[in-house]
Amino acid sequence: MISDTLPEQLSANRFIDAKEEISGPLDPQDYKRFGEMATLVSGAKVALRGFREPYGSKLIVGELQAEAQMTCQRCLKPVTVVLESSIRWGLVFSESEMQDVEKDLDPILVEEGQIPLRQAIEDELVLLLPIMPIHESCKSEWISDSETIDISENKSPFAVLAALKNEQGF
Repeated sequence: MISDTLPEQLSANRFIDAKEEISGPLDPQDYKRFGEMATLVSGAKVALRGFREPYGSKLIVGELQAEAQMTCQRCLKPVTVVLESSIRWGLVFSESEMQDVEKDLDPILVEEGQIPLRQAIEDELVLLLPIMPIHESCKSEWISDSETIDISENKSPFAVLAALKNEQGF
């Protein structure tokens, strides 16, 4: 099912049991928390499919593709960041079940039979954001810690203080 806007919530059992699919664009207005950190560029989209594994786990898998506008932390100019992710959610119906979810799945808590779809998508978007967004050109200007700088020519600040002390006769 292709939708113009994704629903706030999905009926967990219906989506999983019917092996439904849903895809559509992400409306930046629906993701306020994400909007405080970055600006979602139009054209972002998600595609999700629900199913039950043979041994009973309920899963939602899919793809998330988006671009976000952030501020480069080196030059303070706008930088566009590509956000792409393969989604693998394991549905749980209580907090105690979260510990039993397979390691390669992210647990999504189903409350009152509903999957908080937009909230889960927003969580994925937030987790994809870089901690320190920078332009590729700004990366090349950075001196890494492994590069050594010859400081033998520079005078020690303590040597300067010692010279002042000697000049004043202390």
